[in-house]
Amino acid sequence: MNPLMKALHRNLHFVSQFLGRSRLSFWARSTLLVGVFLSSIYLIRIIHDKISYPRFEPWFCTNATEVTSNQTCFSNDTKSILFYTPWFGWKPWPGDETTEAYLSECTTKKCQITFDIYDIGKSDLVIFHAGDMPRYVKSEEIRQIHENRCPRQRMAFLNHESIVNDPDLERLLSLPEGFFNWTITFKRESDFLYPYGHYVRLPSAERPEKITNHAAEKNKFVLWVVSNCGRTRDKYVKKLLKYIKVDVYGRCSGIFGQDNRCTHSKNCDNIFSSYKFYLAFENSVCTDYITEKFWRTLGWNSVPITLTRDFYTPDVVPPNSFISVEDFPTVKALAEYLLYLDKNDTAYNEYFTWKKEFAYAGMSQMRDTACDICDALHNECLKPKFYKDIFKTFWNSDVDCKEKEGRLLQLIDREEE
Repeated sequence: MNPLMKALHRNLHFVSQFLGRSRLSFWARSTLLVGVFLSSIYLIRIIHDKISYPRFEPWFCTNATEVTSNQTCFSNDTKSILFYTPWFGWKPWPGDETTEAYLSECTTKKCQITFDIYDIGKSDLVIFHAGDMPRYVKSEEIRQIHENRCPRQRMAFLNHESIVNDPDLERLLSLPEGFFNWTITFKRESDFLYPYGHYVRLPSAERPEKITNHAAEKNKFVLWVVSNCGRTRDKYVKKLLKYIKVDVYGRCSGIFGQDNRCTHSKNCDNIFSSYKFYLAFENSVCTDYITEKFWRTLGWNSVPITLTRDFYTPDVVPPNSFISVEDFPTVKALAEYLLYLDKNDTAYNEYFTWKKEFAYAGMSQMRDTACDICDALHNECLKPKFYKDIFKTFWNSDVDCKEKEGRLLQLIDREEE
């Protein structure tokens, strides 16, 4: 019997002896005993989670040799990639359960993936989904990995959520200095860019001669779907509702005095695609954070409205495909412009001229980064790299979000003329 179970056994034995001598009724004693048992189990689980983590045997590192100028940079051996954490609690990661699935789009197939953490000693790259680390990876576990790691072994920081959505990540992880070598995120300065969606240039033969009148397909005005309440964007929408009608769906619709619902995803798409405009307001205004809210709007052939224009540039999103609230001096000015577009099909369809040359290519998958990652692992000429403090130099809300959120608040508070 392990020490924790012995402690539980002693605790219950003591309580049962005490209750046996008490004058409480049978049902009172039974209820109290069950309560003590359940609370003891809960306490033991907390203690177990604190002290329980994998113990790794020190792993063997092959001697890395410097690549000379007359040698090729490409290594021909198979590289191993370990997905150490779950993906939002899921393991294997949905859609990338096998090496074949992960490398399905790649010409180079000399990589293999594993989800077994005990393969860490023979893995060339170890990928951590940052959002799952506080729950599934202990600080002592991280320290142990850092002490045992090989010189050419890379650790990758992967995150697809806004910095603001993980405010306690730095405190919870307690990372050793220089733990991460690579980053895989939506930020353009990442070592491997992992955006939410993307678009492509059409071959000349596939370009349409004229653009569809998308205004004719729509019979509703402005839509917003929101389930994360209490953000700055709520204030903007409340002010916008003073001037125009906005249909609000999602868990937060009640805050705006509405109760709009759709029950199935297909039914929702049919409803949502009937709107001319969609408020693609992210839950935080942070550098390069452009999620499915924007991309699915393009899929509905609607016009997305964003909270900023800063990083919605043509290298990321289709040119002239959206409206930004920052293009207008006041909330009222935006409302008036949307009313104008609602009555002017020609002006509305200008937001779809990008379709003459480009096409929405869908939502991105983790495997979209696989080819670049596999190629990089085989490139022996890549210089060693590490992030001394990733939460100061790369993943920092004060740098990426604070000023942008401040501008939005100023716009909301600006007096209407």
